[in-house]
Amino acid sequence: MAIDVWKDTEGVRMALEEIFERDFARANIDRAGAQANEATRARLERTLPAELLAYGYYRFAEHLLHLDAMQRAGIRIGANQLTAFEAAGLVALHRARKTFEGNHPACSACGQRQHNRFGRECPGCGAKFRQKRA
Repeated sequence: MAIDVWKDTEGVRMALEEIFERDFARANIDRAGAQANEATRARLERTLPAELLAYGYYRFAEHLLHLDAMQRAGIRIGANQLTAFEAAGLVALHRARKTFEGNHPACSACGQRQHNRFGRECPGCGAKFRQKRA
């Protein structure tokens, strides 16, 4: 039995979260591995999160990211130009992005995404973060 990927919004959301996490990890590896030798860089590459879903989920997620990029660039896409599956997918994209941004908040000083939301200092610029009191 085949799964209609574009109808599985939860699976698409999971694929989008994986894409965001993978891109985040890739950026960290690029920063850390800029001065590394080939063996160290290869070891860092092996730490990238694996893709856990079927290929079709990532293809549809990439399509949604493209639609979102067009909208963010100011290209108007009317509701009558989207399929119901694309509209539901864009909602899943919004949810996935909010989850990612909550897990990796941006530094208020330099904008670099943090490894998690519990850090005390930005690894990019060294800014100190205030800790919320319980």
